[in-house]
Amino acid sequence: MSLRDISLKYEYRSDAADLVKDFYTPCLRNATHYWRAVGYFTSNGLALNVKGLSSFIQHGGQMNLVTGPKLMSDDIEAIRRGYDAKEQNIDSSLNCDFEKVSHDRLMLLTWLITHGYLDIKIACPSDSNTTYPHAIYHEKTGVFLDEDNNAVAFSGSSNETVGGLLNNFESIDVHWSWNDTQERVQQKADNFTRLWDNNTDKLQVINFLNAVVEDLLVHQTVYETGQVETADKPEIIEQTVPYLPKDIALRKYQSEAIDAWFENGYRGLWEMATGTGKTITALSALAKLREENGHLFVLIACPYQHLVDQWYEEAVRFGFEPIRAYKNSSTWVNRLNTALVRYNYGVRDVVCTITTQTTFIAETMQKLLSKLKRGAVLIADEVHHLGAERSRKRLTDVFNYRLGLSATPNRWFDASGTTALKTYFGDTVYEFSLDKAIEKGYLCPYYYHPHLVELTDEEFEAYERLTERISKLYHQIESGETSEALERLLIKRATLLNRAENKLTKLAELLTDKIDSLHHTLFYCAPGRIALVLELLTTLRLRVAKFTAEESAAERQERLKMFASGHLQALVAMKCLDEGVDVPSTRTAYILASSSNPKEFIQRRGRILRQSLGKEHAEIHDLIAVPPTDYRQYATTTFRTEQKIIERELKRFNEFAGMALNKFEARDKIWQLAKNYNLLSALGVS
Repeated sequence: MSLRDISLKYEYRSDAADLVKDFYTPCLRNATHYWRAVGYFTSNGLALNVKGLSSFIQHGGQMNLVTGPKLMSDDIEAIRRGYDAKEQNIDSSLNCDFEKVSHDRLMLLTWLITHGYLDIKIACPSDSNTTYPHAIYHEKTGVFLDEDNNAVAFSGSSNETVGGLLNNFESIDVHWSWNDTQERVQQKADNFTRLWDNNTDKLQVINFLNAVVEDLLVHQTVYETGQVETADKPEIIEQTVPYLPKDIALRKYQSEAIDAWFENGYRGLWEMATGTGKTITALSALAKLREENGHLFVLIACPYQHLVDQWYEEAVRFGFEPIRAYKNSSTWVNRLNTALVRYNYGVRDVVCTITTQTTFIAETMQKLLSKLKRGAVLIADEVHHLGAERSRKRLTDVFNYRLGLSATPNRWFDASGTTALKTYFGDTVYEFSLDKAIEKGYLCPYYYHPHLVELTDEEFEAYERLTERISKLYHQIESGETSEALERLLIKRATLLNRAENKLTKLAELLTDKIDSLHHTLFYCAPGRIALVLELLTTLRLRVAKFTAEESAAERQERLKMFASGHLQALVAMKCLDEGVDVPSTRTAYILASSSNPKEFIQRRGRILRQSLGKEHAEIHDLIAVPPTDYRQYATTTFRTEQKIIERELKRFNEFAGMALNKFEARDKIWQLAKNYNLLSALGVS
């Protein structure tokens, strides 16, 4: 843990950097002390740095903050409560870990002070400053220190607020102690030390509680309408209603999607390719709806917890104060219930909660939602998940505005589930396909390399037995029906294909000449094959790590960071990277576990095609296990079934190849397989 590990820049400016993600969070993660002197501070601004604060606290970090006397009224109360609890040890509700308070900006502020991680002082112009009697404390500077006394100092235009850190156009200059600007760093550190010790001319710096006693604080109150009540009009007002951030300019197709949803009575599905900004588009639609409607209750349902966290970050950026509802209900039920009641009675006009789809369909959430008496919006991310029988029964009528998002909303071999989704959400009102996204330059082009891998004799015998059993139930597939027995057989055979022994041999062959040049590469594996692939790659002396559900969220984030920076050449994953995890730096992917399910292969391809600096194209290597090429038993009872299954596989191959830069070369590689099964028509060959 060292500040020296960060690739720092001399300047961070809003047109080329994200101040929080690119500067504050990395510094907090590697620091043990953070000294901040700033004119304006809010708990909203503090909450933006939760990711960095988590590591900062684990290191026993200490933040010393000097700020001006203008503070939000609820922040003043939260700070006062923190110092009271620290001195008197009376608030047992704060005897919890950081994670339980990190979702609530006010509890977070109180908790940090109570546990000694944050100390706040107030700066005001002193009585001796007679030249400018109405002057205010307005400087904006800071210093990070690590355990080895390395220091990073910065100064600029940014306040410790949502506006200063996220929404406004800001810039900061940065210096660090291990280069030729160390004298400036020392000067900044000395200035803060004098400030904290109240030894700065023309300023009076006092403890927060003393400022309360001396009535020096100026209360600011922001209602959902954005109106401000204060004795002295503040220079900065924190927005608490949704709005389009200044740094976002919607693309034409995003505006078209929003218009289509509005024109369809605020219902419908968006079929938008992975990587085209469904989240930003949906939040922009909410901001527009709030302008028209005046009030808004929003529930965003996601299939996984990491997607909840990603939506949360973006929603904060749009001015929401979301309630994250997952894991332990004690962390969110009371907050959501209170917000819902206030919303029903018109005391609060905007409520936003982001939850997992598992929590959404649970009894606790359903009971809360049944209390809604005003207009409400349901946004379902990866909406196809809600088509499952148990989930679709919980699609409540309390939501009069409904939006489903997915690159592939149709459920695979589940016609009734697809129909249920379209009955509830409405039909597709806007589509922006992957080929359009590539054509318009929003996703990068790619090369597709299919590699046919033959099954071993033993695998082929097992494959034949499974195919024969599937053949007896195949009429159910053709009629769109499903059965547990058939699904088990299909899964068992897919597992056999995905674990084919010769795939590892083929992979080693493909990598032989690429070891030195391999970087930013993903390996998609079947369950049970992660260890073998890791062993192979490690033997080849690649810097590689696995990315699975077994790792903690913090570990996965760290591995993604190392992958993006190049410290890791490759990640080995299963389905963890299929939905919602951003890995735009990926240049190459080796798919050892393929699927004919359109949802899975379209999601997987879209994730690989996200744009990144210096990335001109992507490479996709698809290792496909097939029966031996001389298998032409047309007279067998299983051949018709086999032909149907290969036909579905060929459709997937054709989908991948059809948009590839090398589409003709790719199709040539699978031409022989199609010929063996009399399926050249699946490749568009008559």
